[in-house]
Amino acid sequence: MVKATSKHLEEWASPRTVIVFSLLFVVALWAAVSFWIVVARDERIATTRESLQQMNHAVEDQTRRQFRLANVILAVCAGWLEANPDRDPRSDPGFRRLLDDFRDRTAAIDVRLVTADGTEIDVLSDPPERLEKVADSDYFRGTPGRDGLFIGAPTRRQADDHLELPIARRVLAQAFPILVAVIDLGKLTPVYEKQRPKPGGVITLLRSDGTVLATAPDNPQLLGQPITGVTLPGAQLTPPVQPLVFEETTARQRRQFTSYSTLPDFPLSVMVSADYDAALAPWLKQTLWVIVLAIGVTLPLAVVSLRSLRLLRALANQDAELHYLATTDRLTGVSSRQHFVAAVEERLQGANGEQGPLSILLVDIDFFTRINDGYGHAVGDRALVSFAEAATACLRGADMIGRLGAGEFAMLLLDTDISAAIVVAERIRTATAGIAIPTDNGTVQFTVSIGASQACATDQSFDDLLKRSVEALQTARIGGPGQLAVV
Repeated sequence: MVKATSKHLEEWASPRTVIVFSLLFVVALWAAVSFWIVVARDERIATTRESLQQMNHAVEDQTRRQFRLANVILAVCAGWLEANPDRDPRSDPGFRRLLDDFRDRTAAIDVRLVTADGTEIDVLSDPPERLEKVADSDYFRGTPGRDGLFIGAPTRRQADDHLELPIARRVLAQAFPILVAVIDLGKLTPVYEKQRPKPGGVITLLRSDGTVLATAPDNPQLLGQPITGVTLPGAQLTPPVQPLVFEETTARQRRQFTSYSTLPDFPLSVMVSADYDAALAPWLKQTLWVIVLAIGVTLPLAVVSLRSLRLLRALANQDAELHYLATTDRLTGVSSRQHFVAAVEERLQGANGEQGPLSILLVDIDFFTRINDGYGHAVGDRALVSFAEAATACLRGADMIGRLGAGEFAMLLLDTDISAAIVVAERIRTATAGIAIPTDNGTVQFTVSIGASQACATDQSFDDLLKRSVEALQTARIGGPGQLAVV
């Protein structure tokens, strides 16, 4: 149970496990960060969309009220002109009082008469002032029949250089066939300016053909020009499901979120735009902090993982060294007695089952004590190492050699019966006879005595097999040095 638990802990504490779990955590962390970035961006765009749509409706209502008021004024004035065809509106006190009352109530709207030849007249001036010729204007040429309105392109009044937005209506009066309500853009634009998104936002009032009628912030160069950079869906703008993102196509145009709507009772459209970078600035700031936090988690994790790997590698090296010391004879490099005995015990459990025969060779270096005493322990150690190398060369890769005592070795021969074990023993004796160790006192050569024995069904432990091998070795010694005996 303890061994299984230790093995389980070793598997969990392996370098591969540390690497896999560290990588999984980092991948999961950055996947979550990426998911949050995408979701947060979508939420920010959705918030911008809702804000623009609400602002768009507010601007639309404000614009509708202004143009409805101008329409009412024109309708009242047209009614007066048609009801009084014999009276001159330029000098009639009643008509002048009517216009004066409208001017007092609506400071941003003036009403003017246009003669059949295109001369515009300000009735409230004293005397009535002929302002300028408007016969070439779009609203003079394009005003439809009775009860129809035409919104002209913005014009600049020559008297004071004010920008005006003309709204024309045709009436049944020969002298003055057109009435014009003029909205002062200098008073309309500040209303839009208060409502537009800041910074970088734009509110644009468009005619149905795309002509720019008013902008906030004020941009006189765009007034009266067809809008560019945006593809309008048909002649009439329709409210989009979500804001449109317009890519930067020229040096003058920036990337924007835009919401637009139409006024069903007037040939007008309202566009409200927010600067793309300004709208996503909070999301970018949050994203930066999230990425910094993720990096702050990833870097320490990487450091901890690297230090853990180094520690595990050091522990693995130490464990390997301890295992080597526990299973290997330090002088000769062959198996230690404990490891050799454990291996034989394990093999004996299946020696008479499905596995093949198993044999043991017990080898003793003849007169090893004399070599140690006569030539010194260093020469004795060289003799042990030389024999271990020679004997190992005589074995197969699956066989095993271990050192049991001072000059005593044992060989475990797998799938080998006693006759084949004798052949191996003869090779070992021959290889040993060829060993020569030069010393100051001459060359040292030695022989070995070998006892061979095959495992049988009655063997329950290594001691049972070892006992027969010892008997065989003693028999070989009785016969003299360099002998082989089998029991």
